[in-house]
Amino acid sequence: MNQFHELIQFMSQLTNLSHLSFADKITATLQPKLAALLAPQKLGSCISFVPQVINRKLIEAVLNRVLQEQIGDGDFDYLTGKWLLVEIRDAQLFTTIGFRNHQFVCRQVAQESSDADARLSVFAADAIDLVQQNIDPDTLFFQRKLTIGGDTELAHHVKNTLDTLEPDTIPKLIKTILQKYQAIISRPAI
Repeated sequence: MNQFHELIQFMSQLTNLSHLSFADKITATLQPKLAALLAPQKLGSCISFVPQVINRKLIEAVLNRVLQEQIGDGDFDYLTGKWLLVEIRDAQLFTTIGFRNHQFVCRQVAQESSDADARLSVFAADAIDLVQQNIDPDTLFFQRKLTIGGDTELAHHVKNTLDTLEPDTIPKLIKTILQKYQAIISRPAI
């Protein structure tokens, strides 16, 4: 019965958008539902259902592939033997990464680590802006949207390294996916 009620409500929403085309009506009606499903607050719990080994290997593969040139230049050698906890606050998502044998390694995903040497913490939308280089880390830091903890020298070094990345470092596909995700989660409900 509950599903029938939801269907009636969905159809009612579609008819209230009479000035739009049918495709636009469906998009306008489904957009808030998709945004709610993909909200950062739900992202962390969804990721925690994926086995740790898959999450870790995916993060390692992406970081090592995307930052291959910088790794070869020794830009991340200062991380050798250290652990960095990256937190996406609103998703309650924690990733602990390090650097060993000239490659990134991921120790764990979705759980907070108390033994990380340094910590970077940011909200999802700000993290996306940072990756897309729409905003620099210093601006987020001074706005208190990017916080650091633990070994502050190490955390600042990571922050400054992020700031020096060339705009074309992040592949266009990743930027496009992040833009689509950001558009979905930031669009107001109709």
